[in-house]
Amino acid sequence: MNMKIAGFFLCLALGLGTPLISSAQTPKFMPVDEIRPGMKGAGKTVFQGAAIEEFQVEILGVLKNYGPKQDMILARLSGSPLDKTGVIQGMSGSPVYIDGRLIGAVAFAFPLSKDPVAGIQPIAQMLNLLAEHQAPAPVRPASAASMPAESPAAFIHNLLERFQKGDPLHELLSSAAAAPFSGGATLTRIQTPLFVSGASPAAIQQFSSLFNGMGFTPVQSGGAGSTINLASPPSRQLEPGSAVNAEMVRGDISVSANGTVTYVDGNKIYAFGHPFLSAGPTSLPMANAYVISVLPKLDVSSKFAVPMEVIGAFQQDRATGILGTVGDKPDMIPVTVRVQSSLNTTNQYNFEVANNRFLTPALMNFTVFSSITASERELGELTLNVSGKVQLKDHEPLNIATVFTGDINGPTTTAIATVAPIQYLMTSGNTGVVIEKIDLEIVSTDRKVGAVLDRISIDRNEVRPGDTVMLSAYLRSTTGETFVERYPVQIPAGLSAGAMQLLVGDGNTVTTSELRRGAQAGAPADLKAAIRELNKLRRNDRLYIKILNNEPGLVIGGEELPSLPPSMVALLDTDRTSNRSIKPMQNSTVREYELPQSKYVIQGQRSLMLTVKP
Repeated sequence: MNMKIAGFFLCLALGLGTPLISSAQTPKFMPVDEIRPGMKGAGKTVFQGAAIEEFQVEILGVLKNYGPKQDMILARLSGSPLDKTGVIQGMSGSPVYIDGRLIGAVAFAFPLSKDPVAGIQPIAQMLNLLAEHQAPAPVRPASAASMPAESPAAFIHNLLERFQKGDPLHELLSSAAAAPFSGGATLTRIQTPLFVSGASPAAIQQFSSLFNGMGFTPVQSGGAGSTINLASPPSRQLEPGSAVNAEMVRGDISVSANGTVTYVDGNKIYAFGHPFLSAGPTSLPMANAYVISVLPKLDVSSKFAVPMEVIGAFQQDRATGILGTVGDKPDMIPVTVRVQSSLNTTNQYNFEVANNRFLTPALMNFTVFSSITASERELGELTLNVSGKVQLKDHEPLNIATVFTGDINGPTTTAIATVAPIQYLMTSGNTGVVIEKIDLEIVSTDRKVGAVLDRISIDRNEVRPGDTVMLSAYLRSTTGETFVERYPVQIPAGLSAGAMQLLVGDGNTVTTSELRRGAQAGAPADLKAAIRELNKLRRNDRLYIKILNNEPGLVIGGEELPSLPPSMVALLDTDRTSNRSIKPMQNSTVREYELPQSKYVIQGQRSLMLTVKP
């Protein structure tokens, strides 16, 4: 009887085609050691719309130890459009299977190759490296590797000076650098298509080198969810081969990178097969995507895709791929930029940018530049006045204030100067920097409003402590008009008898002069001090008056201590100690006055010597 029952179930199983060995016992991954040249398999990706299609794969060989302790599978792809397009940007992460077992992700290619030959990242290398870091990652920007040796004023001054000398934007604005895109017979990671919407064409052109340096190929496209009334919208349920976008800016301006899902493990999504920026812990919106079309090109073909709905967040960005979690909330910074143009129209842009020390400065420069050039010209006379606030958690706000007037590079210079204080905070090594919101107001005028400080004079040369003298500043505008502004200046009480210097100049020139004479110490001691120094940065639309004497002083942590007793100077600045935050000064700033805002952007510096009577 038992034999009959067993025979019945055996026949039933064979008749219904039910496998006698459960799928759970069949390995779902194929290790590199089992892969041989000539093996054939299939890959999955989206070429159009949301439908996952198959393409064919023939193994050419395995490159052992291609990278440090890492192998690479070399394969020829075929089928669908690949015979005409070659390996396509946006295929990064496309899973490849042999005998139903996952071997890895399409992630590398030979630039300008006539054949669709690709490098496949072994799945074990993706899982092993990313699995090591699956613990919840910090979503706030990590601190830099070391504290800078320069003050906020020196950092911003050097940044603008390097830009004027012609340093490329990707070196100024981001420390994230991808492997360069090679034109030779070198297997390199597939460039990631970067889809940009809501930005001016001038912004995409100006910042293309920055994005290229980060491993992206910028393409102007539609914004998130812009493809409406779709016959078959993408599913919120990602699966191997699905198109997926990592969003860096979302809202009125959108910037997102497209790739492909390699493997799904519960709510964990493995994608790309190569690094995004290799930034480690990160937090970027993960969105399903709709591929409008494949764009065949002579150099390298690319998918044309737009993000749809945010369904989670990417949390890890490592050498062999990126890892996301469905349902996780990405960490983004809300930004509002209002631009009042010279035509008296106002445009407001609301968007979010990635909260990441590598990306935020670059993305903020891009969005500020785009907001300006969407309303104003790039060449010709232009004045741009920027004001705003950066809301910081558990700290006072960071004030943004800059003004530019000139003929060329106005939008770029303004963007760099506007974002420089944010860049300093995020890359300075100060821990605890949590940006909650950024609000900017930009007022544009299509003419120059500059003036040069020609000379200064005072009503007398001998003064006593506590006296008030009348200062006359003679300025000449860009139109040739000469005018005089007069200010009462009080001589500080308690000032020692002897020679005194009265120095008058615009904010930028006075700061530059201080840097040259070493009146700026190193980095502030902590975040609170850094914010305080950034909020005290001088502006170039007003004059500053400095009263200096010839007594020695010290700069300690960015604060100038004037007229110190010689014994204290000797104690703090001795050959037996060394401290980068302490610098001796041959003379001291006794008092500094900030004069009212002028309607001109002022340039120049002048000084006079006075005698202080007892």
